[in-house]
Amino acid sequence: MITVEIGVQNGDISTDEIEIYFDKEGLDYLLHRLEHIRSGTTDHVHLMSESWGLDDLAESAYRPGNKIAHHLRMTLVEIDPTKQR
Repeated sequence: MITVEIGVQNGDISTDEIEIYFDKEGLDYLLHRLEHIRSGTTDHVHLMSESWGLDDLAESAYRPGNKIAHHLRMTLVEIDPTKQR
């Protein structure tokens, strides 16, 4: 089980807070998918709920009241240390 959730505080959606919940199997799955990036197979992976085309993420929030996110993209980027944000 993996859920990606948008935090809700006092009934309002918090665009500043993303929460990820997973069980042991979900952790193993996340590590497996991240290993594809580490090995150079790809520079990104997508995780989605079934209603969005895959079956990686749960369809309902783990934490009551949170809003579920149906798509998570994880991308490896190269940061140029000479450029500051």
